[in-house]
Amino acid sequence: MYTIFFSKKTIKKYIDTIFLSIYFFTLPISHFTTAQSISSVLFIITAFIKYRNKISFSSIFEYKNILIVFFGFLTLALISLFYTPDVIGSLKEIKSELIRNFILMFIFFYYFSVIESNKLEKTVFITFFILFVHSVINIFIWFNHGGWPFRAGGLLDSGGGERFGIWITYALSASIALFFTKYKKSAFLFFVVSIVSIIANQTRATFVSVALMSILFFILFGENKKIKLSFFAILLLLGLSFYEFSPNFSYRYNLKHMLSKTELIIKTPPSKFNNIGIEDSTAARLSMWKSVIIYRLKDPFVPQEYGRFLYGKSIEKNFKQTPQNLPFIIFAQTHNEFIGILYSLGIVGLLI
Repeated sequence: MYTIFFSKKTIKKYIDTIFLSIYFFTLPISHFTTAQSISSVLFIITAFIKYRNKISFSSIFEYKNILIVFFGFLTLALISLFYTPDVIGSLKEIKSELIRNFILMFIFFYYFSVIESNKLEKTVFITFFILFVHSVINIFIWFNHGGWPFRAGGLLDSGGGERFGIWITYALSASIALFFTKYKKSAFLFFVVSIVSIIANQTRATFVSVALMSILFFILFGENKKIKLSFFAILLLLGLSFYEFSPNFSYRYNLKHMLSKTELIIKTPPSKFNNIGIEDSTAARLSMWKSVIIYRLKDPFVPQEYGRFLYGKSIEKNFKQTPQNLPFIIFAQTHNEFIGILYSLGIVGLLI
């Protein structure tokens, strides 16, 4: 296909970019792990062949803080093998989620630090284009299912949404970045598409992340103090308005009702959270998080397991003698990365 648009000389010049583009494009698509593996390996090979003379492996040690964090995680993860309910599962997670991702991070870092500026620019715009395409696909899926209240999750997890919510926030960030370039018309189109895609996704975690991104944007880039104060005043007013009117929204967004149950949430054992009068998905998450806190107050340091999807097995093992401390619905993961790390690697892992 590429030979239609590029000469052999051009293909040779951009072969690493082509494989990288395939890798990025397939990441937000379910069941494409084979394509991702092949494209990433071919990218690494071609990039290494082309830029091996520019890479200084000894300079990796200049980034000792990152190495300390990595080996801190790795040490705790290996210790957790003595306590995990599934050694093979933990080893797989250590290999794929920790070691592989760390290696990829360094490869990408060095690749983008040594490639030519024109190729860097093309790669950035290819990445932006991929995010735009997937945002459009997400909107199409949403409309195809009748719009609201369907929760669109792109090609990654339609009907769920949280995982694709990550890509939506990437797309929104990219659209904002374009406003600082000469491509302001494209930025406006991309921004509108991103906002519609966020509405189509309609997961609470994505809405919260967008709010936090907005706050950080004004803190980091806002220079006018009056505009900053006005923004925070508007944000506070919107937050209070949302709280006040939330009973008129879907039960998933009834913040006023949920906060009215705070005392019950504190007093009720996790196994009884289905009786406190809030909708199941919220109650399930809160009961899981409370189970983690109960366990970590008793044993704050010993790593339990490494892997996002071993929580269910591990928490059952730890509360076998006290089932009242088990969440009323036990998922494989905690649906919160910070709480998940606190449970799996303890307070030291959370601090790292």
